[in-house]
Formats: sequence, C-alpha cells, structure tokens
Amino acid sequence: MRFIFIVFLSFLYNSSITPETYIGKWQIEGGSIIEIYKDGNRFYGKINKRAERPISNLNGLDNNNPDHNLRQRPLLGMDILNDLNFEDGELSGGTIYNADSGKTYTVKVWIDTDNTDTCYIRAYKGFLFKTFEAKRVNH
Repeated sequence: MRFIFIVFLSFLYNSSITPETYIGKWQIEGGSIIEIYKDGNRFYGKINKRAERPISNLNGLDNNNPDHNLRQRPLLGMDILNDLNFEDGELSGGTIYNADSGKTYTVKVWIDTDNTDTCYIRAYKGFLFKTFEAKRVNH
C-alpha cells in the first residue's frame, strides 16, 4: 500500500508539467526573451527579444561565433536552445548556445511546479553549471 501511495504522489508531482507547459515566451534575467517551441518531438528556443543593455554583439549579429561564416547572422530569431527532449517533466539532452561567448553548453530546463510561470535554464560546463531564472511572458 505504501508503494502505491508513493507512486501516486510521484504521478501527481509530474502530471502538472506537460510538454506544452514549456511552449511560449520566457524573459530571462537581463531582459532577453526566449521563445520555446516544439518541432516534432524536440524542443528549441529562439531569441525573440534582446536585452535592453547587451554585454556584447552590440550590432545585433553573432560576432563571437567560432564559425566565421556565421558571424553576420542576426541574433533575433536565432535558435539558442537545441534538440531538447521532454522527460520526467523536464527538457534535457540538448544544448544552449551563448552568443556572448560563442560557446555551446549542455542544458536542462525545468518549470517550477509551484508556479508554472517560472522556469529555470541550467547550462553545464563539465560539472560546473550556471542557472538562469525565466518568467513567462503572457503577451
């Protein structure tokens, strides 16, 4: 009986977060907005709005990309979250591109189960990581 109760609680915990919960626009610290969308079974996130005061790429182009052929592409509309899978209520297994440094990191995204208008984006470099909070944009 105890096992059934634990399984039931686990189901309730994860059932409120569905793949569709992630779809939409999310404003991260600093003011940038990332739009998360689904293509097939994978999730992606593109830059919908840049920060008010960007720290690099002031001309709005991907200046720091290690591929010199991509340095003239505009940041707006560019995918920075790539190939994420929905599993156990989270998005993981993909990458995030940091246009400020031109580097790509593994990433995990999850939504706060107590407030589905808040999500967290965690970029990993080996065992080190940095987590960003994002708030849902409803317009």
